[in-house]
Amino acid sequence: EEKFGVAPVPYAFVTVGSQGRKEMGLASDQDNCLLLDDSYDEKEHGDYFAALTDFVCRGLDRAGQVLCPGDMMASNPEWRMTKRQWINTFHNWIQAPEPDALLNAQIFFDFRAIYGEVEMAQEVHQAAVEMARGARRFHAHLAALAARRDPPVGFFRGFVVERSGEYGATLDVKKGGTAGIVQMARLYALATGSEMISTRERLEAAAGHGQVSRKGAQDLQDAFDFLGSISFQHQSSLIKTGEKPNYHIDPKNLGRLDREHLRDAFTIIKDMQNALATKYPVRNI
Repeated sequence: EEKFGVAPVPYAFVTVGSQGRKEMGLASDQDNCLLLDDSYDEKEHGDYFAALTDFVCRGLDRAGQVLCPGDMMASNPEWRMTKRQWINTFHNWIQAPEPDALLNAQIFFDFRAIYGEVEMAQEVHQAAVEMARGARRFHAHLAALAARRDPPVGFFRGFVVERSGEYGATLDVKKGGTAGIVQMARLYALATGSEMISTRERLEAAAGHGQVSRKGAQDLQDAFDFLGSISFQHQSSLIKTGEKPNYHIDPKNLGRLDREHLRDAFTIIKDMQNALATKYPVRNI
């Protein structure tokens, strides 16, 4: 605003995805969007917000929060919408959950304003959660996606590692671990009408209210905390050696206790996924 002047209409800069949940890792990219007052007019105000968001997103990239490879950023005009447009968009995602809509819904339900008209953003998120609460078909689609996040552990608790390629002999603790917990927690929260955004808060809010037992929620929290801790340790060691941080860990590099805790975490996730398959008709989606 110091560079481009006072905004012509009220707005909120909103973070989504892992930053919206306050769960960014050292390998995270940026995901954000812009919420505009309904008085916004593209012809009159569009150039200002195009310049502003491009400046912010590129500035974040230079600061180390890399650009989103999927272009889910406020600098993309697709993700600059008015309050009415955002609510209508959430409605469409919920009522017609096609593959792209489901991908977008998962990311944008983690909707948290960090600057500007925060209350306006809270109203959008509240409206989206209310629409999603009773949408059983939408819940079933989210359950199917969460259940397909196979933890990299076999029937006899042996680790299933990549066989070849850049990440051969490693396992992905995000794809088969934390991502599944994040998806389940989001589903539990939406199905109970909770407006919580962080994974831990979502699990706490949903525990014992018909979606997940208190023990199940606590087990998932413990697994989430452990996987997050081991991911940060791994990424930190890569950065120290000048390598790019990632989520691919060689279990042979872990101590015995960490390997056992990792098996336990993956087993918890798999058990909770099986429970989802019982509660929702995920095999028919």
